[in-house]
Amino acid sequence: MPNSRAFVIRSIKNGETSLIASCYLEDIGFKTFIVKGVYGSKKSKFSKAHFFPLNIININYVYTEGRNLGFIKEVKTEKLYNTLHSDIQKSSIIIFLSEILNSIFREETDVNKGLFEFLFNSLSWYDSEVSCNNFHIKFLLELSKFTGFYPNINNENDLFFDLQLGSTTSNKPFGSNISGDDFNLFKEFLGTKFEDLNLMNLKNNSRVKILNYIIDYYSLHLQMFKTPKSINVFNEIFK
Repeated sequence: MPNSRAFVIRSIKNGETSLIASCYLEDIGFKTFIVKGVYGSKKSKFSKAHFFPLNIININYVYTEGRNLGFIKEVKTEKLYNTLHSDIQKSSIIIFLSEILNSIFREETDVNKGLFEFLFNSLSWYDSEVSCNNFHIKFLLELSKFTGFYPNINNENDLFFDLQLGSTTSNKPFGSNISGDDFNLFKEFLGTKFEDLNLMNLKNNSRVKILNYIIDYYSLHLQMFKTPKSINVFNEIFK
């Protein structure tokens, strides 16, 4: 029976006792499984807590290529987060990011070792920080490296970023673009490492504007991308 580390991307209750979990596996990529007996039995070998958004677990599974659902036979915690699900601000970010990842993985289903390590390292770092209001923005920008549309800075003197082309330009684009102070902040995020994010001094309205640009950017480059339903609640928490 195959065994793999996996990130839980989304889980929903299925019937009275089971749930359906969509996971990103280190060995076979994005797959969906049914997990039987999670609910309704105190003796279940599965815990609902295993399947919280973006948990990293270790699973024994059965999966046949071409079928819609596989089966998780055994599960254990691979890494225990200290704060990601207990801190209200962090848990809101995790739910938000899991919705985005679910949209992405509907198109990007293949194995990508670099992406798996990025998820592991960035989420582990965030879990270890007391707080970081800018994490989600940097996370989404770095994530775009693995989906093929990381922003391209053609020239440091360019005045605009063309969201449709995914690159900077000296002439104002006809379509959606970032310019002025927003563009300078956008470039600052691109050039800042995770560990330096808390050194960035910006107001929440600027953070929200940059996030909205990034959501638009994803929408333009991913056909099946949907704006996360949690974004309104998420923005309220950061006021």
